[in-house]
Amino acid sequence: QEAFDMGMVNAVVPHDALEETAYQWAQEILEKSPTSIKMLKFAMNLTDDGMVGQQVFAGEATRLAYMTEEAKEGRNAFLEKRKPNFGKNNWIP
Repeated sequence: QEAFDMGMVNAVVPHDALEETAYQWAQEILEKSPTSIKMLKFAMNLTDDGMVGQQVFAGEATRLAYMTEEAKEGRNAFLEKRKPNFGKNNWIP
């Protein structure tokens, strides 16, 4: 609870609800753009690459995001005020 109060964690749940809560968050994440998820995970791992590595990645990630069908679907869904359908771009085997 103290970590939650300090803003260090997003939620505090009883131990018996931990797996279900994690599953719900995972399902919410899976509704997002698969390429964005990959890029975000990659970006989190860049902390050891220094500033130059992070800047190079940011430029490439931005370029990639604007060139994909996922990006087009995300933009269209936002403009049409609907939930995006990334199903055709699903990255889960």
